[in-house]
Amino acid sequence: MQKKRPVLITIIAVLQIVPVLLLPPKLFLSVNRILFIFPVAVFAVLCWALLTLRPAGRNLTIFLQGFNIIVRLPVTLARVIPSKAADTPADVPLLVTSLVSIALSTLILYYVDKSDTQLLFES
Repeated sequence: MQKKRPVLITIIAVLQIVPVLLLPPKLFLSVNRILFIFPVAVFAVLCWALLTLRPAGRNLTIFLQGFNIIVRLPVTLARVIPSKAADTPADVPLLVTSLVSIALSTLILYYVDKSDTQLLFES
């Protein structure tokens, strides 16, 4: 019997790279484009695993989105809280992109870790 894949799983599979690569425009443009090959390849395999409803895809999604939240918190706090040194303003674009990234990762985690979604991947 063919399993029916929910539309939200398809959307998450295709767009889950967005919270991980969400950076301020200035920082995003300063990074070498070749460095994006590895994350894109990993998320392409992860997209395939989610679209085919493989349990490993769900587990890796939970791991990567959770890791994104864990890494973003200290990096954002270190760069956003202004130091006592002169000419060190708060990095507002980083704060905004980090908060949006954390919110998107949290939504993905919430949906992928629900019990009915878990059952779909286990059956």
